[in-house]
Amino acid sequence: MWRFVRKRCEMEEGDSRPGPSTESTDQASDDEAAVHCENKDSKKVRLYNESYLSLGFTWIGDPTCPVPWCIVCGKKLANAAMVPAKLKRHFTTHHSHLTSKTTAYFKRLLQSQSKQSQAFVKKVTVSEKAQEASYLVAELLAQKRKSHTIAENVIMPACKIIVSKMLGEDAAREIEKVPLSDSTISRRIDDMSRDAEEVLSSQLKTSSFAMQVDESTDITSKCHIMSFVRFVNDGEIQENFFCCKELPETSKGQDIFNILTSYLEEKGLSWTNCVGICTDGAPSMVGSMRGFASLVRKENLSVVTTHCFLHREVLVSKSLGEEMKKVLDDVTKMVNFIKQRPLHSRMFKKLCEDMDKEHVNLLLHTEIRWLSRGRVLNRVFELKSELQEYFQQISNAHFSGCFEDGEWLQKLAYLADIFQHLNHLNKSLQGPRENILTSSDKILGFQRKLSLWKNHVANGNLKMFPLLSGLESEEGYHQVSNLIEKHLEDLQNKMEHYFPSLSTQQYDWVRDPFSEECAHPVNFSLREEEEFCELRCDRTLKLRFTELPLDKFWISIKEEYPEIHTKAVNILLQFSTSYMCEQAFSCLTCIKSKARNRLLSVEDEMRVCISKVRPRIDALCKNKQAQVSH
Repeated sequence: MWRFVRKRCEMEEGDSRPGPSTESTDQASDDEAAVHCENKDSKKVRLYNESYLSLGFTWIGDPTCPVPWCIVCGKKLANAAMVPAKLKRHFTTHHSHLTSKTTAYFKRLLQSQSKQSQAFVKKVTVSEKAQEASYLVAELLAQKRKSHTIAENVIMPACKIIVSKMLGEDAAREIEKVPLSDSTISRRIDDMSRDAEEVLSSQLKTSSFAMQVDESTDITSKCHIMSFVRFVNDGEIQENFFCCKELPETSKGQDIFNILTSYLEEKGLSWTNCVGICTDGAPSMVGSMRGFASLVRKENLSVVTTHCFLHREVLVSKSLGEEMKKVLDDVTKMVNFIKQRPLHSRMFKKLCEDMDKEHVNLLLHTEIRWLSRGRVLNRVFELKSELQEYFQQISNAHFSGCFEDGEWLQKLAYLADIFQHLNHLNKSLQGPRENILTSSDKILGFQRKLSLWKNHVANGNLKMFPLLSGLESEEGYHQVSNLIEKHLEDLQNKMEHYFPSLSTQQYDWVRDPFSEECAHPVNFSLREEEEFCELRCDRTLKLRFTELPLDKFWISIKEEYPEIHTKAVNILLQFSTSYMCEQAFSCLTCIKSKARNRLLSVEDEMRVCISKVRPRIDALCKNKQAQVSH
């Protein structure tokens, strides 16, 4: 029995009878049957011959091991069937009605199917491109904080107009295939948000992180918790948006703690990975018993809590004294008198334009905007002559008399100067690489400048206050030097009150581990002291320290000195301000505006807008079935 089967196989492989009825086909089949190549299993692989087209067969797959494919029915046979006898058997059995057709017929049929296949591939390719374009447009809308309906109502018509004029109507019809409906854009933003969230969660699982947290309300009076994290990734310290959660009822410390804890657990994280928390000074955040920071410390005793430096600096700037506050109140009343009345605003603007002034409008002072007071005072001082003339024209003797009072003008100039210095300090405390060490140095430097300015004012030197020193030459002897000296002393006392423990000398070893002054750092374990001694004696690392930024240097020694690396990085991760949360609340105001007050996917919009993790659009497109717009 087995000998019969083996003999039958040998006959089919080597001695197959010719299939087609033409002599050329017979000769080619005999020659082709002998053509084979050896693969790794030492099996014969049959190759395709052009004469097989007369039997309605072409080939597909790997050229080294082709597979016969029937042009008529689309059936694929095994490579072993690449012999005329087997191909003819299939042809006569299933397509006997085509036995009279010539080779030219099958060539035309093959060309027709090739064109259809190319058209199908083009259709699928257009669909995939349209889907990717839909994601990119959705990402752009989220970053620009625009409504989802703009894509369908504005972007699509504009694209069609531009493309039809520049590339023709055919290209415009292709543009129409991009799905940009309101619901589609919403789904795209949700997909990208989840993808970015997944990437960030995976990064945080491998690193410690510090967090800044703040809460505020939106236009519908709903309370939102905003959070950002700072962590180590790709050999550097990075900052990123973490979450924006709505508080359904109260905004107590326990509520904030519960929501963030649930979110951390959902993402496979815990408070044990958190090394620092920066918040504002609200009781719900820093309360000693039930404040958010206190509740976190119960979960992780080593976490460091920081009161935002910016909030403390603003509290310092509010100490003015009665006489200085009266000047600020007068300025606020003047600005409100003009800005709140459209007629006065237009008339004052026309007056400034006629006098060729660079600025023609006043600025409003807002308590929640930290830098507004300095800008308001500077603008009023810049336009003091125009304001005096305008108030004289409308017969407002009280306001016009203020600008005729030399002492009042000197106080105004001093306030504009000192708030300019405070604004400069405020801006310097904001930035992606700002941490406790750099912020503490800047606050200490400002405290020493206050002491220096006080001494110079006592000696009659006012060069550090340029606007005030410019008035001194006009008015003669400065009449408010004692008042200024007292205000500078008050500022210095307030600085010491709100920044009681700014000494960071114990962290000097982080700034420069190779300095002789840092040879014996405090609060080190034995293992940390041993690693620190080895590090100080490593001359290669000493050269690297001069070439790399501080954070990258400490991250680069993780493998050699893990203990000292962890201690240093945990210090550098600490936030000193919550400025990123404040920026995010400004973004939230734009996203959830009066026209979009029913928006539900606030967090997804925020994440796509401000997250530094770009969504993996290629991967998202592969997981979705591409569909063109109808």
